[in-house]
Amino acid sequence: MSNGADLVYVLSDLLHGQLASIEILPGGLQEWADIEMPPNIEPPSPKFPFVLVEGNLGIPKKILYVLYTAAVHLPWQSSESQVAIAASAIVVLLNPAHQTALNTRKRLIRNGHLAAEKELQFTELISRGSPECGKQSMIWDHRRWCFQQIYGVMGTARETPYLKQWASSEEMRIFPRMSPAAISHELNIVYHTCETYPRNYHAWSHWHFVVNVCYASMHLSEDHATKRDFFGVIVNEYSRLQEWVDCHVSDYSAMHQLCQTQNLLRHLENTRSYENDGGTNLASTPLADHAFTLVTAYPSHESLWLYLRVSLADLSPERRSVVLERLKIECPISENRLAQQLLVRYSR
Repeated sequence: MSNGADLVYVLSDLLHGQLASIEILPGGLQEWADIEMPPNIEPPSPKFPFVLVEGNLGIPKKILYVLYTAAVHLPWQSSESQVAIAASAIVVLLNPAHQTALNTRKRLIRNGHLAAEKELQFTELISRGSPECGKQSMIWDHRRWCFQQIYGVMGTARETPYLKQWASSEEMRIFPRMSPAAISHELNIVYHTCETYPRNYHAWSHWHFVVNVCYASMHLSEDHATKRDFFGVIVNEYSRLQEWVDCHVSDYSAMHQLCQTQNLLRHLENTRSYENDGGTNLASTPLADHAFTLVTAYPSHESLWLYLRVSLADLSPERRSVVLERLKIECPISENRLAQQLLVRYSR
């Protein structure tokens, strides 16, 4: 195989180029050298030990370990920018919680050697392609830092009525000024990473931050059409989260965000922060109905019982009693510990 240091630069150029996707492949060069490739595509070799097909890059894991060792031995913290960019990229790809490497990349951005827009592309690429990257809180925090470099911050915002779990006027001041399109794109990244790494708490926390930015942007905007666009993103996310929960019945982080988003939509309605243009008020339908349907279909999932417990707290005592009586009929209580705990909680 070619010199490890040389391949560090080769891989870095690919990662900072125009790739469609990456994937960390099992094995090493030996396992992939004899693979049958599409016509006109070179198989992996010692000089280029990667699988590259139509912009999709496969990196054998054993090769990545070799390049990581080579990268950490380069003088990347005190050398010229190209060395630092290349070495830190390889380090972050294999070890996304490497704070020194991420701080080095921040320094490169501040000093004008690396574009923050390019860094967003790089971190999106590795978050989509590596479950380890997609689950790391430091990568999401790094992206939020890049937002501030690209979009600036909101600064002084109007006073907003307090809503638990959502941003205050003071917190909104340091939020980035993102467009509805940029917000929607970022939310799509979150869903992708939650598919590759299930029940991804840190990705859902980032989702909450981005929706918070959307909420803050509604208050900042003076233009009705722009305000409506931001509101439309929140409404779309509410519906999208319900569909997500239908298909991911173990993802309590998503269920928690769904409940919080319903609270946000009700808050916006009660404070007349938007004009509903005659559309259906999605937040008026109790989530307890949604949770009840799922828990009776999948009674063994503890996350769904937690979801039902939280959503029941949002109902009036009379409506809650009706749901609990239905539960006794449709879900044999004597055979279900989780159902028993729920009934005990609401019989106090």
